[in-house]
Amino acid sequence: MSRRLKSPENRRPRYLQVCDALVAMIRGGEVEVGDLLPTELELCEKFDVSRHTTREALRRVEAMGLVERRRGSGTRVKARFAPMVYNQFVDSLEGLLQYGKISRLVIQQARLRAVPGRLVDELGVKAGEFVPYLNGIRYQRDLDPPLALCLVEIWAPSAADDQVERLLDLNGSERALHELLDFMNLSRISQTLSADTLDQTTAERLGAAVDSPALAVIRRYFDRSARLVLLTNSIHPKDRFSYTSEWTACKRA
Repeated sequence: MSRRLKSPENRRPRYLQVCDALVAMIRGGEVEVGDLLPTELELCEKFDVSRHTTREALRRVEAMGLVERRRGSGTRVKARFAPMVYNQFVDSLEGLLQYGKISRLVIQQARLRAVPGRLVDELGVKAGEFVPYLNGIRYQRDLDPPLALCLVEIWAPSAADDQVERLLDLNGSERALHELLDFMNLSRISQTLSADTLDQTTAERLGAAVDSPALAVIRRYFDRSARLVLLTNSIHPKDRFSYTSEWTACKRA
């Protein structure tokens, strides 16, 4: 008997709908840890989808760390909840910047964009002023297939003309960002963490469940002239990222 996924009006790709349904089955205990999921053909019938759709959904669930697939043995549940993909230990500027070395940012859009009112004061620009804007997905480097860690939005209010040109070129934008974030030129990074949920567009781009909890991280990078170089806003699905910070008491004189 097939299982109805969602209403036809839902534009979310069917493989993501199947992925959501499989995750719900696992987390809800419908399939226990150590048990095998139904075969691909059984899942095709259950959800009334093609084999290609089923395989892509299973690939996503496997990438989340919930199942393991072995040829000839089927797909076995290994965890009810996905393990944390990356934990960042932060006790210095170097530690904060380490994230960029173990992950890869793939810029998908780069353009001049009018600054929204909510960011005018934050970026120190005039209302409606156009500023270099980039967005993309950051992936974990050592996973195969790669898993999206977060969606990133980037504003560069202080970029010089030659830097703007490189930032807006998708072939050179990543290198241009690295130049702007040269550690030797940074004096301070401020960070704000907040709870959020994934809207449909963000969830689809990250291969995560719609309305699921997320961690929003806003970072502000300042150069040695106290000028804001970059402002980034990263949205992380809750099970793919965490922070660990350490503070040490100062010795009293």
